[in-house]
Amino acid sequence: MKQIRPSLSLCALLLACALPAAHADEPVQSVHVTGIADPEMRSYRSVAAGLDAFDAKRALAPNATLRFRMRHADGSPVTADDGLQLRLASDDGSFQQTVPIDAAGLLTVQRSEAARDADATFILNRKSGKYTGHPEVRTAGLPDNVRRMGDLRLECRVTIAIVKEQMPFLAKAAVNTLMLTSDWCAKKDFNYGTLAPRPGARARLRAGDRSRTLDVHGWNALVPIGDTSWPDDAVVQFDDGAPENATRTADGTPRTAP
Repeated sequence: MKQIRPSLSLCALLLACALPAAHADEPVQSVHVTGIADPEMRSYRSVAAGLDAFDAKRALAPNATLRFRMRHADGSPVTADDGLQLRLASDDGSFQQTVPIDAAGLLTVQRSEAARDADATFILNRKSGKYTGHPEVRTAGLPDNVRRMGDLRLECRVTIAIVKEQMPFLAKAAVNTLMLTSDWCAKKDFNYGTLAPRPGARARLRAGDRSRTLDVHGWNALVPIGDTSWPDDAVVQFDDGAPENATRTADGTPRTAP
């Protein structure tokens, strides 16, 4: 993979959702934010726009941190065996910086005026299209299989800020018109795609005694972040990752049925 940037597939999908209806006042039923795809020419400046959005909307997730997670293009997680190495560099060679990626594919992007001034880009040591990356906002202390609604709302805004930084003005204006708002993540019926721990994992959205099962497509669960009837403290809980045909032993550990 060479330089990486946010995919404009979000814009294409927004248009695909809205245009067939031919009525701007009809709701967008499902918008799946795919995060970082099409890994070409991803600039530090676009990521910095995401960092700004994170700081501006921290009230959604006051105890959360922002990192970025690398995945295989099909959505499957990376491991240490993938040997990913990332650097931030300018075209003229005046700026070079290594960006560590841990064994789970997580990385942190620090603010850097030098990187901004040099218009540096992220360069991965893998062929283009093999890996994707995306913002991940998580509140400390939550289990790995639980995502908080406020975290996902903030994560969406980080993602959209990065996407918008790369979009031409007219494209942004067109989507704003179709969405009837410049805050796409707050659009009623806006469903945000968050990565599941495994393809087809069961996912439920819970808030107190209220709950609903979420649609999961492959690695992605669609979360109704635009529905304000679900509070920021609502949680998405995925199943424990046991195969569908698994039973359990007396001590609760998975045992695959024959």
